[in-house]
Amino acid sequence: MDKSKLRTIFEYEFRRGTNAAQTARNINNVFGEEATNERTVERWYARFRSGDFSLEDHPHGRPKLKVNNDELRKLVESDPSQTSAVLSQHFNISPVTIDLHLRQIGKVKKLEKWVPHELSASRKGIVWTCLSLLNRSRNEPFLHRIVTCDEK
Repeated sequence: MDKSKLRTIFEYEFRRGTNAAQTARNINNVFGEEATNERTVERWYARFRSGDFSLEDHPHGRPKLKVNNDELRKLVESDPSQTSAVLSQHFNISPVTIDLHLRQIGKVKKLEKWVPHELSASRKGIVWTCLSLLNRSRNEPFLHRIVTCDEK
């Protein structure tokens, strides 16, 4: 059922003096068990009691970010060896929140440093070179001919 129609019924039942539980039961008996729930009706009744009879949704919006990702990126790139705990103290938030923001800017912890999660073009080239050398070794073994020695 359309939300605007349900809201109109909520307002009608509110003005009749029906309580939220009974309104939810009546609507679900007529329109099916999943049409609404008691908590939804209670929220709309609270809104009507406050004098707001608008049946439109209020904008919810996203909560304000606690960390500016650009500032975090600059701080991490200036010293990639910082821990989540140090960064969280700098921004005065929890380490879990810092980890979430670090993932958002594409940083992961590798060998005690924050590095980009994505491979750069030069790193992809190195991986390609290694794979081609391994494939060459399978076709034409040459690694056994490499001699290494210690400095001693």
